Amino acid sequence: MAADSRPRAAKLIPSLGVSDIDRSAGFYREFFGFKVVDSYEAHGRMSWCWLRSGEAELMLQQLSADQQIRLNPAIGQSWVIYIRPDDIVATHTRLRQAGFPVSDLVTTSYRARECFVSDLDGYELWLSAPGAEGNGDDEDEEDDDWNGEEEDDEDEDEDEDEEEPWQVRRKRHSRA
Repeated sequence: MAADSRPRAAKLIPSLGVSDIDRSAGFYREFFGFKVVDSYEAHGRMSWCWLRSGEAELMLQQLSADQQIRLNPAIGQSWVIYIRPDDIVATHTRLRQAGFPVSDLVTTSYRARECFVSDLDGYELWLSAPGAEGNGDDEDEEDDDWNGEEEDDEDEDEDEDEEEPWQVRRKRHSRA
């Protein structure tokens, strides 16, 4: 019998519908090193982009107001996006300093270091770094080295006057 002749996927790239594509692209650039490798503009504004950081790829698509359906909790939100940052401790610290409600770093039963955060549109991101013995995701674990450093929760002063486009929007209370 002949070898399996079914077509195979060469790559799988998530495409996320977002409420503000410039803000979302800035978030993924700032915290995960993504760069725009291709984009499409409509009406003088970016409406779709393809991002890449190392071998990781992601597409973003600007949703119109009518397309931005918000259900709480979202139906079908049973999937997450796993991201393996090159330095999970530094990424975790930067997200916290920027005001994102990132979970504590934990060591899982499979010896990975993980934390969770939602992006600007509510997509759940699971940040994961394999433990010292790897996590069994590949045969040679050379690139699976966790540096063994513990989490550093020191708060650094933030310059609240400067606002980056990806920043968490805080409600400002006015005194009446």
